[in-house]
Amino acid sequence: MSKKSYNYIFIDESGDPGKLYKIDDQGNKILTGTSLFYILSAVCLDSKQLFSLEEMVMQTKNKYGFKSELKASIIPLSMYKDLLKIINKLDIRVYYRLIDKKKYKGKFAIDGKKKLHNVFDEYNLAKLTKIAITQCDFMDAEVVIDRTDRRLLDGKFDNFDKYLMKKVNTKTIRRIKHVTHVNSEYVNAMQMSDLVSGAIKDYFTKRNPKLKKVIKKNFLKKVW
Repeated sequence: MSKKSYNYIFIDESGDPGKLYKIDDQGNKILTGTSLFYILSAVCLDSKQLFSLEEMVMQTKNKYGFKSELKASIIPLSMYKDLLKIINKLDIRVYYRLIDKKKYKGKFAIDGKKKLHNVFDEYNLAKLTKIAITQCDFMDAEVVIDRTDRRLLDGKFDNFDKYLMKKVNTKTIRRIKHVTHVNSEYVNAMQMSDLVSGAIKDYFTKRNPKLKKVIKKNFLKKVW
């Protein structure tokens, strides 16, 4: 009897969800120092792909003698490309959402409400998750998100998790079974999501346009 396959979505981000400008007493726009782009990427895997990904990432790290957590900002370029090629080899689908804050017209914080901390962050994360999980046709999936304390309320992620499930699940269709918030340091699949976000950022900032092109077009989809 074959083992049941489970589905997972690993989500990480690049940049921060803060406002690009603040308004001074004279009504002038003042840069806050936050990032221009906010990028979220979702790596969709079944259990077989996840096992293979973990194995191939470890092989690549051993090849380069790399012991640290995989971060887009620190790994060698040749190693970066080898890691991104794993997506092509395993037919992994990746979805990403990129927001240019100069063009963003919506809200950032939720004034006077305590259920969410940053509507900009949480709305875009929920939108990415919904489209990715629907396009992949996943049911009862586990969504694994890079842990960040800004989504905490009273020391728990319960409010955010309920918000996410409400946005994605329906009364008759349960696409998300469980939401987990983890430290990416211990999860290779999460680190892969970070690398994808970094490659997308480098493409749009023109720092290194070639990295994004390593991933074949049919495996990398933009969420509008």
